[in-house]
Amino acid sequence: MSTNPAIRRAVHSLQSIAPALPRFDAMRQELSDTEAASKRGYFNPEEDDRVRRVFSKYLTARAALFTTLRDLEPLVVRGSKRLEGPERIQAFTVAFCTACMLVRSGRFVVDSFSGEKVVWRKLDEAAPRFGIPRKQFTSVYRSLTRLRNVLIFQEGIRFYESHREEIEKLREDAELGSVVDMLEAEIPFVQPDPAYYSGKIIRYRIHSFLRRQQSGLRAVTFSLFKLSGSVVAEIRNQWRGKRVTPRVRKRLEGLLQAGDVIVTRHDDALSNLFLPGFWPHGALYIGSAEERDALGVQSTEDRRCRSAEPIRVLEARKDGVLFRPLDDTFQVDACTIIRPRLSAEQRRDAISRAMEHEGKLYDFEFDFTRDDKLVCTEVIYRAYHGIGPVQFNLTERTGRFCLSAEDLLDHAVDGSAFEVIAVYGARGNRLVTGDRAVEALRRSYRDR
Repeated sequence: MSTNPAIRRAVHSLQSIAPALPRFDAMRQELSDTEAASKRGYFNPEEDDRVRRVFSKYLTARAALFTTLRDLEPLVVRGSKRLEGPERIQAFTVAFCTACMLVRSGRFVVDSFSGEKVVWRKLDEAAPRFGIPRKQFTSVYRSLTRLRNVLIFQEGIRFYESHREEIEKLREDAELGSVVDMLEAEIPFVQPDPAYYSGKIIRYRIHSFLRRQQSGLRAVTFSLFKLSGSVVAEIRNQWRGKRVTPRVRKRLEGLLQAGDVIVTRHDDALSNLFLPGFWPHGALYIGSAEERDALGVQSTEDRRCRSAEPIRVLEARKDGVLFRPLDDTFQVDACTIIRPRLSAEQRRDAISRAMEHEGKLYDFEFDFTRDDKLVCTEVIYRAYHGIGPVQFNLTERTGRFCLSAEDLLDHAVDGSAFEVIAVYGARGNRLVTGDRAVEALRRSYRDR
């Protein structure tokens, strides 16, 4: 084994990184997920999590390979006088194996996920809970197709071919031998192919141009939606009292259980003209801190502090996805409480998952295919979809896949994954529960 500490560190690093790199056999589920999402037009939350998790793992391994390559670069660059003879060949072998791993895994990711716009866009979204910044897939694609990188790598292949005998002798070394084996396993997947690279470069350039145009348009569109949405949300009759009175709120609070969904309505909100149905808005009741602790809800320390009393609700409004007091959520004219038919452990998982979205912006475009910005019902969708029997199908409305508040209520009225706990204000100022609540809810929006 080489006595050079940089080479020794690099060998140990490669041995630990290699198993984490993406390969077809280990990614059958994720590849199936991307195929299903492409056909459907969007990722559901389960697929989203699985694909993001494997992409995050790849990005972590990729960053470690780049670190290894940077550590070795001074030892193998042309004209270096730090290493000569056998040690220079050792350093090159480890560095070139590292580069081959980067190219092979990058090709695999790009070839597997760049074919569909839905997938590319998903992997370019920021995902803070997985440690993924924005535009990481584009960054991988750009690095793989950058002409300078392609030329440097081809020069490395030529050096490898001309010094193959010296590299083969390293197989006798107890540790370097494993690097030679890894290198030989990578080489068949990274042989120079001008047609491959020229095609990828052209496709990336076209994508980059279109993305810049679309990004500008999307930014303008989002700003317009945000401006109009904020204005519409503010237009209410400020002199009219709310029908959900403090006495009614107290009764409703006594019925709530952590994990319940609260669906509400303002009689005088101008947004009622634009949002479908009688019931336009939803929020997730996360319970008190004591209730969450009893369930075993998982959260960060910062979020624990932000969700202390009197916070009991996670709700998306124009100011973002924030923890809010229950009294604030109940400043409405009508409300419904529905409860998922799930175990305590499943409700725990749903609330834990939902709380990870706290702090995100409100999505004035109502685009459920991305989760960097959320609307009110998307909080519930991303909390519960795929947990136990809960399955939501998004509906395309005005060119966007979404889930309305009344789509949520359908699951309770039909008695599938949710049950109706209480309804207030649907027809008159009455609070009803049990079977009467189911009928009152059904008539409130299905019989209109």
